[in-house]
Amino acid sequence: MTNTGAFLRALPIVGGCIANPAAGQQAVFGEWRVTGSMCPTECAISQREAESWRGRIATYDDTLARFDAHRCARPRYTVGYWPASGVYGGARLQDLGISGDSAMVVDVQCPTRPQEGPDPRWQEPGGFLIVKDRNHLLMVWEGVFFELTRR
Repeated sequence: MTNTGAFLRALPIVGGCIANPAAGQQAVFGEWRVTGSMCPTECAISQREAESWRGRIATYDDTLARFDAHRCARPRYTVGYWPASGVYGGARLQDLGISGDSAMVVDVQCPTRPQEGPDPRWQEPGGFLIVKDRNHLLMVWEGVFFELTRR
């Protein structure tokens, strides 16, 4: 059994902090490859398993969100910002390599799939993203922060 649902529920949902959806789409749309990972606290998967994710591909656009074999047709993207002063999954933004006063975060929602519980996010890898910079995202899964690099 995994703790993904509990971990994601512990991360703030950005639904109440909607910003310009186009900004989030511009930040995450494209094809990405897993290039690294870090576990700031307890993680539900081993470091060896997290390393085995290197090379997996994620794609985001207006018709499809995909991470490896997981797919969401007609995704919705909700954009918000996390302040640098917060602690998220045991890490501060600067621990994750993000400088500045805040970081853009993007919840991926999958309205074509049944919602599991009160969390509206897509409950698969790739359903929650932190924008690190123009060419790097962080995808949070099982307590691990996976770095995605734009292809």
